[in-house]
Amino acid sequence: MQADTRHQRILDLLMRRGYAGIDELTIAFGVTPQTIRRDLQELADKGLLRRRHGGASVSSSTANTDYARRHVENAEAKARIAWAAADLIAPDSSLFLTAGTTMEAAAEAIAKSASGSLRVVTNSTTAARTLGRNPAVSVLVTGGTWMTNNEALAGPAAADFADRYRCDVMMTSCGGIDPDGWLLEFRDEEVVTAKAMLANARRRVLLVDHTKFARVASCKLAHLEEMTTIVTDRAPGQEMTRLITRAKCELIVAR
Repeated sequence: MQADTRHQRILDLLMRRGYAGIDELTIAFGVTPQTIRRDLQELADKGLLRRRHGGASVSSSTANTDYARRHVENAEAKARIAWAAADLIAPDSSLFLTAGTTMEAAAEAIAKSASGSLRVVTNSTTAARTLGRNPAVSVLVTGGTWMTNNEALAGPAAADFADRYRCDVMMTSCGGIDPDGWLLEFRDEEVVTAKAMLANARRRVLLVDHTKFARVASCKLAHLEEMTTIVTDRAPGQEMTRLITRAKCELIVAR
């Protein structure tokens, strides 16, 4: 395979996955690790990707991958995270739930496992439909601006609606996590909605698969210190683990 062709395929893979490791790319393209490292450096020098320890991620901090693609990206990992998150919901409690494919997986698990009564405030129309299948779950959907990218409502109107409630738990995901502990998102409208939920929750739970520890976005949602629990599918690297420990944040690795 010519280098130019391999470079394009590497970029295509990163746009689908968000992140890829050197070992993974070596196997995928049948070349040596040295060749992959050289490819990644050449693409990084052109500003087409970001080098990461052990691999590379997409360079864009303003655009998320396509919504349909995100439904199949790391689907198994998201399912494990979702079931671990559902175990955190006590009967007869209340929950804020934000939008996104990880949160939709969480809604599926919660709808199947919820016992007793549960009140959910969400801006995700997809999550609302899923949760509504369980008659024990009372669903309140925010108003707001329609977001085609994730089939949700967001913006000031959604934030105002969320601000009317006080919930036991808030569950959210994010677009990426900076090495300094900032949780990042791609759109201001989604951030303002999630912040209103964060401010009104007693426990704040972050659901992220391992790729989020190597992705970038441009809008600050919150800092790890503002979260009480992180649920993920793989233990993060040493630096991120130390940051989570310093933030006094509980880490749950879904098995």
